[in-house]
Amino acid sequence: MLPTAYVISGANELTAVGTSVPEAPLPGHVIVEIAFTGVCASDIDAYRKGYPYSPTLSGHEWSGVVAAVGEGVVDLAVGDRVSRTTMPACGTCKMCKVGHRDLCDFFSLGSQATAPAHGAYTSHIQVPAGGLIRLPDGMSLEEGAMLEPAAVAYHAVRRSRVEAGDTVLLVGAGVIGLFTMQVARVFGATDVVVVEPDADRRAVALGLGATAAFAPDDPALLETLHGLTDGRGADVAYECAGQGSSLMSMVTYLRPGGRLMMISAPTAVVEVVPALWTSKELDVQTSRAHSRDEFEVLVRLFERGLVRTTGVTTEVVPLSTLPQVFERIVEYGAAHRVLVDPRG
Repeated sequence: MLPTAYVISGANELTAVGTSVPEAPLPGHVIVEIAFTGVCASDIDAYRKGYPYSPTLSGHEWSGVVAAVGEGVVDLAVGDRVSRTTMPACGTCKMCKVGHRDLCDFFSLGSQATAPAHGAYTSHIQVPAGGLIRLPDGMSLEEGAMLEPAAVAYHAVRRSRVEAGDTVLLVGAGVIGLFTMQVARVFGATDVVVVEPDADRRAVALGLGATAAFAPDDPALLETLHGLTDGRGADVAYECAGQGSSLMSMVTYLRPGGRLMMISAPTAVVEVVPALWTSKELDVQTSRAHSRDEFEVLVRLFERGLVRTTGVTTEVVPLSTLPQVFERIVEYGAAHRVLVDPRG
């Protein structure tokens, strides 16, 4: 019987497809035995709404152990513990040629000619060796599965130019938000104030180093921000909740000349009033994903305990239950990240 991989094939459709593990990987490729795969919010959103979704994205947060290496692979060996990263910049596409290597046309696994017809909701996957990073001894495979969403957070904080002494406002204490909060601290933010409707998520944020955490309608939020900034407002605000409406409400909490970074990617039409942004001369930014070099930094942050997953991952489920898990997340939501174990 062929191994099974699950791919998101339409609205409320999670399709099991047969997949085979080659006896030997292609040159420059490795075969990874998957240890853990995170159920990303973008997977759930694609599953709910049914918009076109690359099969390789169906399970794109993962870690595992190298089971075989192809010809020409020199940086990895059988038995290495690895995590998925983005591909290195190709250096030859139209974006790379004009100096925009972070926006390489071929940064994603799905853009590769040898891309598999599925992601890591399966037991094994063949991928280019350049799209992997070896995990240090002090980093677990569970943490390795969260390296990709942590890199999303790192890229956004890097782009937003957080400086030592900044006060940061973070809207949405989901997985990306919790990593963004921690990375902002690493970059030098003195205070991070979190806005999150769920009390359990607020508690996790406080445990990971938030200065304060409030429900969106708590009047103490603005009072606290003003107290921390001598009435100026936050220097940087991150939208991590996926609620486009917060792009306007966040203006109230930012200082003049502040920076608003949108990390989440809501797919619904959002109504904004740009005049409110210009009245404060705000910098409004977006962040797409990550670059290969950022993963190199992050593994060191994980290894040294500067970025943690305590409370970020809350449940491990067997791959065989994935359809039911998707249905449950859609119906009830998930406190934080569910990890899938294909061995169960």
